[in-house]
Amino acid sequence: MNWLALVAQAVDKIPLERLLVRRSNEKERLQDLVKILGDAHSKPEGAEPEQMPDLPEEIVEDTHPANLGNTRTKVRLEANPSVTSTVSTKETVDYQNREIGKNLLMLQRHCVQKFRINGKVCDCGQSKHLLELEALAEETVGMVENPDIYYRILDWVRRLGPISTVENAGSGKYDDVIPAFGIEARDLRKELLGTLDPKALFPERHPEEMTELPSTAEDDRELTEEAFEKQRKDLLTRGIII
Repeated sequence: MNWLALVAQAVDKIPLERLLVRRSNEKERLQDLVKILGDAHSKPEGAEPEQMPDLPEEIVEDTHPANLGNTRTKVRLEANPSVTSTVSTKETVDYQNREIGKNLLMLQRHCVQKFRINGKVCDCGQSKHLLELEALAEETVGMVENPDIYYRILDWVRRLGPISTVENAGSGKYDDVIPAFGIEARDLRKELLGTLDPKALFPERHPEEMTELPSTAEDDRELTEEAFEKQRKDLLTRGIII
């Protein structure tokens, strides 16, 4: 069998000009193509015409005017109540804010202590904690109308990161700068949650579920409100913060 002659004969029977005509929708275009290809092959006399399959309605045309044939299939997914979360956006944002507040409180303390524990440099300012804070802030940006506070938290993270490494924190070069980040963290937490009350870091519960938070030991209260204000004034006087 001469395959080249057969291919040439089939190509001659295909009206290429019909393929270049843009149809109004994807279904018509595909049906026209099937018809053209079907006409290119001879059929026995009296043979029943081949039935055209119905195309699924989910195929929707998404063609750019400058690029014929650039069609993508869109899949319409319907929400499945059995697997769809019922958590509202507000509940999600409240949760995110509490988690961001906890991270800010932790890093606030570490900054004021210049990333030292018992006089030794710790790695509490390395990527682990800062990365979590950055991820929470970035995720919340798209959930709120005014994300300014989250962008400022991200800026705080990116400024603190390079100087909070073990090497830089242990060098002593930033001992006058790092505590200022602690004050910034406190101010950001207060703005985000509207209060410095530790209860704001926990989800609100019904009155019957409420229990008093354990009191903090006096030895753990290394920084009171008065101490913060005193340190802030000192840093302002020295021009470390503005």
